[in-house]
Amino acid sequence: MTAATVPISEKAAGPADAGDPAALLARTQDLSRRLHEREEFYRSVLESLGEGVLITDREHRILYANSRVECLSGFSRAELLGAVSHELLTPKAEWPAMRRRLKERLDGKVDEYEIEHVRKDGARHWVSVRALPYRNGRGDIVGTIGLLACIKERKDLEFENEYLQEELRGNYSAIVGDGPALKKVLAQIEMVAPTKANVLILGESGTGKELVARAIHDRSPRQAAALVRVNCASVPRELFESEFFGHVRGAFTGAVKDRVGRFELANGGTLFLDEIGEVPLELQSKLLRVLQEGQFEKVGEDRTRTVDVRIIAATNRDLAAQVKAGRFREDLYYRLSVFPIELPPLRDRAEDIPALAQHFLRQAALKLGVKAPRLTPANLRELRAYEWPGNVRELQNVIERAVIRSRKGQLELGLQGAGAGMTRASRESGPSSKPAPGSLRDLKQQERELILEALGRTRGKIYGPDGAAALLGVKPTTLSSKVHRSGLKRLG
Repeated sequence: MTAATVPISEKAAGPADAGDPAALLARTQDLSRRLHEREEFYRSVLESLGEGVLITDREHRILYANSRVECLSGFSRAELLGAVSHELLTPKAEWPAMRRRLKERLDGKVDEYEIEHVRKDGARHWVSVRALPYRNGRGDIVGTIGLLACIKERKDLEFENEYLQEELRGNYSAIVGDGPALKKVLAQIEMVAPTKANVLILGESGTGKELVARAIHDRSPRQAAALVRVNCASVPRELFESEFFGHVRGAFTGAVKDRVGRFELANGGTLFLDEIGEVPLELQSKLLRVLQEGQFEKVGEDRTRTVDVRIIAATNRDLAAQVKAGRFREDLYYRLSVFPIELPPLRDRAEDIPALAQHFLRQAALKLGVKAPRLTPANLRELRAYEWPGNVRELQNVIERAVIRSRKGQLELGLQGAGAGMTRASRESGPSSKPAPGSLRDLKQQERELILEALGRTRGKIYGPDGAAALLGVKPTTLSSKVHRSGLKRLG
């Protein structure tokens, strides 16, 4: 775009008018009227634009602002005129950069950038700016013209994408461990990641389901696109449809503007549906439709939209039992579980505990700005003996808490006799005094007999709606762990 000019050229009164005052006055009045009409025409054009128009002088003082600038900034025209534009509309930290930009524009440079304007009420508002030199009728640069466009919605969408992706990266920076149980999971990730198959990640809370979802996405052809996460357990029941598919303004009370749903946000990428078992039964048919056909409608809109999204779902529930109980659609279950991956609990990954503990120790020290304490053999024995009901997430919290409490570089884990977090040794040995009749020892024997009976009736099958876990009303992962610890592995 060429530099802006102000082409005002009207034929001046000629020598023929010099001896006729009446003719001179009439011509002067006509010229004034025409100039006024031209000014009104240009002003009407500027006021009708969808962009904000800001004209400043060489000192950045505002000479003109159209009504769109008033709307974007919250300031009235009277408050805008005469003010130094960057001092009124941008954060103080941006002032040196804005002065530098002004100098470059006064040297003839056209400038384009994005910036957060500060509104009169103190709120921030993203705008894109195209600024160019402003020339007078002689071609001299006497200021600048700025064209401002609101980009708040686009920026909000960009930031939401960045946040959602960083959220999944936040807890862990790598999959840590080298035990056989983890190697099996890693092999499954490498196998399924390059495909389009939906994945269902199963496992107890805290086993790293989010990390596995990130690993699958990062190894897939969709890695350059967004990985969008929805924690289904945290979405209010009445807002599920809006969360998944979005809504249009006025669709319901409180819908003051259009909203992009998570499926549309993840178009071309991956949607991670955490705690999928929490999706209300009445919404599961709509979820099934978008999985099968890639189509949906926003709440309050008739237009059908099409998306290309890969689904990774996760749950700590027994979905097969949920299907059997009528709380989860069977067709949706099979659509989601094309490739199931079961994550082992940390108590079954004892060989990975030292590497995980060292990893979280470095993370915690970096986060807290302290030197990493030494992980002693006694610390490792204490960590290995613990049951870890909270799995990897609990281990991370224990390590960070220990770093905070550490004195003179010595870690105090505080796991001994921690109530629900008793060590494995204390659980298995029971009280040190002579056990009373009918106490824990008898209870363990009764549990063993119940497990044997259930395994016998299901021919050793643990998982599935007709497995021993469903028969006993416990999680398959819990029963599998008990079978292993009780020496009944050959029956499972």
